[in-house]
Amino acid sequence: MKSPGSRYASRCTICGKPARVNMGSSSYCLSCYNHIADYLAEVETPTNDDYSILALDSEGRTVEFAVERFSFGSSSTWTAVEQVPDDDPRRKWGYVGRSVSIVADARLMSQEEALDALMVKTQRVTEHASMRGTRIEAGQIWSTTARREGEVLYANETGVARIDCSEEGESSIVVDGQSFTPAQFAELLSCFEGFDLYWQVRDATDEPPGWL
Repeated sequence: MKSPGSRYASRCTICGKPARVNMGSSSYCLSCYNHIADYLAEVETPTNDDYSILALDSEGRTVEFAVERFSFGSSSTWTAVEQVPDDDPRRKWGYVGRSVSIVADARLMSQEEALDALMVKTQRVTEHASMRGTRIEAGQIWSTTARREGEVLYANETGVARIDCSEEGESSIVVDGQSFTPAQFAELLSCFEGFDLYWQVRDATDEPPGWL
C-alpha cells in the first residue's frame, strides 16, 4: 500500500489535480499556484485561466492554440501552444506544433490586455511561413531528408525557428511547427548555398522582429 505522502506527491495539495509546481513540501496545480502567487502580490486573478486562440496560418487554415498562464506575482508568462492531436497524420513527419509566448507586467496592463497582446503575436507569427515546399514529381530523386509527404522543403529568405531539446538530450529545430534534426535544418538552407547567413537569437517572449 502506498503511503499518503507517495500517493499525493504528484497531486495538488489544494484540489488534488496533477501538480505542476513544487514549493517546499507542498505541490500545486498551475491554477492553484497562480491564485496563490497573484494573492501574495496583490494582483487580480483572471476569472478564467483557460483560454484558446484561433489563428490563420500562411495557407489560410485555422489553427487552434491552447493558452497557459504562469504567474510570477507582479508579472505573468502567457504561452499559446498549437494543439496537435496524437493521431494527427502530420505527426509522422515530425510535426509538433508552434508555440508563442509573452511576458506581461500586471502593473502595466490587465490580464485581459495581456491576452489580447498574445493573440496579436500568435497571429503575426502563425501567418508567416518560414519554409516552402516543392512538390516531388514521379521518378524524381531528392537527396535531402528535409521533407514531408509529397514535398521537399526549403527555407524562405526570412524565418523563425525554435531550438528544442528532448528528454533524452537530443537537439532539434522546429520550423513552422515541424521538427528537424540539425542536419535536416542545414538541408533546409541548402537552396542558399554560397550566400552569407546572419542570425539573431531572441527570447521566446520577445516581440517578433520588424520584418516578420
